[in-house]
Amino acid sequence: MGPRLKLLGKILLALVIIMAILAAAFVVFIGYQLNEAANESRQSIYMYELTLSATGPIDNASLLIPLPCLYDPVSGTNETVVNLSRVSFTNVDRAGPIAAEIQTVGGVPLLHLSADRIDPIYKNHIEPIMIRPGQNESELPQPTHIYSDRYSNETPELVAMELHLHDTSVGREIDTRIPLGNAAVFLPCRIVSDLSSVEGGMYEDYYIRNGSSGNVVEVPFILSYDADDETVLSIRTQVVGINQWWVLGWQSNSYTETLSHAFTGPCNGTYPVTGVLTAGEGVY
Repeated sequence: MGPRLKLLGKILLALVIIMAILAAAFVVFIGYQLNEAANESRQSIYMYELTLSATGPIDNASLLIPLPCLYDPVSGTNETVVNLSRVSFTNVDRAGPIAAEIQTVGGVPLLHLSADRIDPIYKNHIEPIMIRPGQNESELPQPTHIYSDRYSNETPELVAMELHLHDTSVGREIDTRIPLGNAAVFLPCRIVSDLSSVEGGMYEDYYIRNGSSGNVVEVPFILSYDADDETVLSIRTQVVGINQWWVLGWQSNSYTETLSHAFTGPCNGTYPVTGVLTAGEGVY
């Protein structure tokens, strides 16, 4: 029985070793497949948006608004990731009074919006209609949209002009951990402070998550227009850089820079605007 037990022990040991090798090979294979899936699905995206609205008409408008830019060492110039031919415009009549172009000032590309006059857009408030189970949406009464160039009880809601870009043609991974100097940010930029020194919650007009990394920044707007003293021009612009890939579900990391300010009355000059750059969000 002794030799048989020894033989059986050797067989069991061999089976254990084979199973361990197969398990290790399976783990390596699965890891390889997941890595391949991640590489094949990996995509880097820039998303840019601009919204602006004025409570009253502004005349002789020339608005130079920061664009997300990145220094190109090959050309030795700052280049923007925004291509106006791929930007979608909402509530902006480019064939009419408002002209949009990219203009370089001091070596930095800026968005130049110009018009002899920009009138505000107000609309009526539309109450949402509840759709009950089994109810056909096409049978519901259609809301009546009313627009005006001035505030009234009938048209109380101010409509913003909007520009949007969703660019998937980046072609390389975006540095979302340290975007300053390595990814597209609003230029020219002055660092005001580190977000580690800012307590989580509301900071001016921005919400900052506790423990966020990044910077409080200051970026100039160059504005010239005539308006009544009580007219408020609100401008908000944002760029988001995202890397995403598929591994048993979508994974991503990102950074976000936002500039927002309300300008009151006529403007004619350079106006530094405080913004927030939040970096290193997501999975790495």
